[in-house]
Amino acid sequence: MRLIALLFVFLSAAAHAADWPMFTGGPAHAGRVAGVAGGIRAFRLAGRFDVHAAIHASPVAAQGRVFVGAENGNLYALDAASHALLWLYHARGGIASTPAVADGTVYFLDRAGSVQALGAADGVPVWSFRTQGEAVFAAHGMFGLPRDGHPVLDPWDFYLSSPLVHDGMVYVGSSDGCVYALDAKDGKLAWAWHTGGMVHSSPALAGGNIVVGSWDGAVYALDARTGELRWRHQTGVEQKVSINLGIQASPAVDGDTVYVGSRDGFFYALDAASGRSKWRYDAKGSWIVGTPAVDGDNVYVGTSDTGLLLALDKRSGRERYRFETKVWTFASPLRVGDVVVAASMKGELHALDAATGRARWSWRSPALLANEAGVVDPATGKFDNDRMFKGGAYALYAGLEHVKRLGAFIASPAWYDGRLIVAGATGEVLFFEPLR
Repeated sequence: MRLIALLFVFLSAAAHAADWPMFTGGPAHAGRVAGVAGGIRAFRLAGRFDVHAAIHASPVAAQGRVFVGAENGNLYALDAASHALLWLYHARGGIASTPAVADGTVYFLDRAGSVQALGAADGVPVWSFRTQGEAVFAAHGMFGLPRDGHPVLDPWDFYLSSPLVHDGMVYVGSSDGCVYALDAKDGKLAWAWHTGGMVHSSPALAGGNIVVGSWDGAVYALDARTGELRWRHQTGVEQKVSINLGIQASPAVDGDTVYVGSRDGFFYALDAASGRSKWRYDAKGSWIVGTPAVDGDNVYVGTSDTGLLLALDKRSGRERYRFETKVWTFASPLRVGDVVVAASMKGELHALDAATGRARWSWRSPALLANEAGVVDPATGKFDNDRMFKGGAYALYAGLEHVKRLGAFIASPAWYDGRLIVAGATGEVLFFEPLR
């Protein structure tokens, strides 16, 4: 009987290890799939499910189900094998927070300001906790628009904070500036820490600390048990037009290092114990919004205006190679087998040789291939900024909506049961099988 019990524990642990239950895979946000052999040469589209609503949050998968939140307020649970809808739950506000699944419960934050816990098997509500409100980042004079007393909404602020579940607690940030620690069983508040700005970054686990970024441009390390501040690292803050400031990205943790990008145009490697800088990479003014994927040698991360997927030596920050996505890349890359998967804002997927950065495979959305609005310049593969933003700064809002209609990948890829899962901004959840 003891042997059978031990076997059961082993099999349960193995099944759990195959899950992708949180943003970029797990508490450390490492973005790497363990236990997958190399030799992936391409992918084949194997299925799709359309929610008919905008998707900004990333899919997760656990216990045979794929969970996807959409801006229509619905959380969808799909059968991972058949892609059929199992259940949906309608929240009061749009869901721009990647769900987290643990111990039979799925957790997420909605734009109405509720952290919600549902039964993963049936979508039945377990508890909810109210923040002091969720909002889109806004600032006066942003993008050079008039300072007329009305703050300008940032159209690139797509995400809300995604929950981290660890050791019976749920950790999540909020637009009210707080990081909350809630009891995973009943949602009762254990502690809250107030930062100097909105928190749309998703907390990551670093030993006994929770690390998270804030729109005040700082990275915070908080004691996971008490909420006590362990350290704070300030990145650059530019307030003239409020563009190059704030940490929208979520950190990744690898051993004794925290990796995180900032909208100040730099990518940082910080000592996890002290917050001191180990190195920083100059992205030439380009935002770093995605969370890096980390392997034994490198960190892989995308940039915005410069349109790159970078491979950096994780110990020194030296650039190993760069791959031109040619457009903004907000989605976090995924490291699996011997490839890095990158998803760009124009609805394009790439599988790159992890060692060299050479493209092995690419996929383009039907909307990108049609390019009906002429958003992408066929000659360069880049966005036609003159066409998109003609008419001044206000035109960028309309231009960005055209970008989304290309099937833009704002959500980050996931991996479950040997398949790549990606969600486009227009609402399609796509399932790809690897070809070897």
